[in-house]
Amino acid sequence: MLHIVTNENVDLYREEMEQAFRLRHKVFVEERGWSELRREDGREIDWFDNKDAVHMLFIQDDNHVIGYQRLLPSTKPHLLSEVLSALCEVDRPVGPNIWEWTRYCVEAGHRERGRMLSPVANTLLSGIVEWGLHNGVDTIIIEMNPLWLLRLVQLHFRVTPLGIPRLISGDEVLAVTASFDQRTLARLREMRDAVS
Repeated sequence: MLHIVTNENVDLYREEMEQAFRLRHKVFVEERGWSELRREDGREIDWFDNKDAVHMLFIQDDNHVIGYQRLLPSTKPHLLSEVLSALCEVDRPVGPNIWEWTRYCVEAGHRERGRMLSPVANTLLSGIVEWGLHNGVDTIIIEMNPLWLLRLVQLHFRVTPLGIPRLISGDEVLAVTASFDQRTLARLREMRDAVS
């Protein structure tokens, strides 16, 4: 089940947020090799994990966090504005309807195989769209591997590159905006039903 954690309710999710930070460390540091993020306590956490962040956690019935993602408002400091600005070759997208999607990760064993989204991935993406439509957000900024472009288009996101791909920590990374609407949500639901 997807849980949305904000500054207002974070006290109710202390243990689950600890699990989320450890999942981030496992995926980004141990699996992907982002050694500059390594911490002795096994938690991947940064200064963007602040009061403005919206965390989305996929929590199993046994209270185990197996999926995570973070949204940051484009009107406040975020990765594209502060760390990865070289990826943006146009006017940086900013507005209350635009948020940045970061730190998406799913525990091994719950990830997609082949072209279909896993149930966890579908729930996380659906969560962004549902939350966004409810909160006046219709666009996300993503720094991603260019291979995700086709997948996002197939999910009925309207994707616009902000520059060309660049090599960062050995990975090719492209910054894009991905806009969504009810058609995106309908497509995600259709894909979920096809897997069930």
